[in-house]
Amino acid sequence: MSRKNEILHCYSEKGICLYDTVEINGIRQYIQIRGADRNAPLMLFLHGGPGGSVAGLCHVLQAEWEQHFTVVNWDQRNTCKTYLANKGNATAIAQTGSISDYMADIDAVIGYLHTVYNFEKIILAGFSWGSLIGAAYANTHGDQVSHYIGIGQHVHYTDGLRYSCEWLKEAAKDSAADKAKIQSFLESIPQPPEMNTAFMKSLRSFSMLGAKYIAKDGKAFPLKALLTSPFLNLSEKLSMLRGDPNLLTETYHTLMTHDFRENLHFDMPLLFISGDEDFICPNQLLVQCFDEIEAPVKKNVVIPKATHLCFLDQPEAFRKEVVRFYSNPLH
Repeated sequence: MSRKNEILHCYSEKGICLYDTVEINGIRQYIQIRGADRNAPLMLFLHGGPGGSVAGLCHVLQAEWEQHFTVVNWDQRNTCKTYLANKGNATAIAQTGSISDYMADIDAVIGYLHTVYNFEKIILAGFSWGSLIGAAYANTHGDQVSHYIGIGQHVHYTDGLRYSCEWLKEAAKDSAADKAKIQSFLESIPQPPEMNTAFMKSLRSFSMLGAKYIAKDGKAFPLKALLTSPFLNLSEKLSMLRGDPNLLTETYHTLMTHDFRENLHFDMPLLFISGDEDFICPNQLLVQCFDEIEAPVKKNVVIPKATHLCFLDQPEAFRKEVVRFYSNPLH
């Protein structure tokens, strides 16, 4: 068996390695299901970005998860494999992406999973942007979700940026030049909030300053693993690297206007997990509203020496927290 097939089909009949493209709400959407044991709990992972699929890096980022859970990756609207499966309709799809659109998509993904797996409820894990739609879904679909995990939980886009700018200013207090750059970025946030090419460029500069002063322990993004991924063809790899905001116009509007704090009632156990160096979705914003969250069990875990990608920076600490939470939420 080739190395590619060893990765693509690494589990025996006891497990599952399924790759499918199915029609969801009029859009052909890619779904990937992998796990060492078919009897393991089913976890639907909602990627960040928007447009930040991790399906092509599951063998790097989620291999240990697949020993404890059956992990489902789904390429959302105009993302990677889903984008290329609908390329001729991408402009029209870019005008969709409201909360109701994503709630309907998640419903349909779960419906599809019922045709493959026998389960009652699903573990829902949302990362960054994915935590926005994940929390919104968990808020209103307690009948479908057994546990919710918010990884780098999104609370409010511009409030998070403002908090992080003040955090950065304090960290860069000895550099007048960098403090000026931070202030300039803060003033560049569009009002009303919208994503455009100029602001995305400003975000990259802001991220570089954050990495310089706050996110010092972050591991390098596994670019080589992405470029050599057996899960992606060349077109899919290029689509991941380009990151065109025009493909996600309405989705970015949702990202920049939604407020997690508007609905803080959940019917299932909650785990929020983030890195102490996360300035992208600062956990401190979640702390400010944590006492108001209603849930049977709620935990907020901050992993030391970890950035926004806490599951990449400290994979063992991340895995232990998630497995412990599922096994015994009260612990």
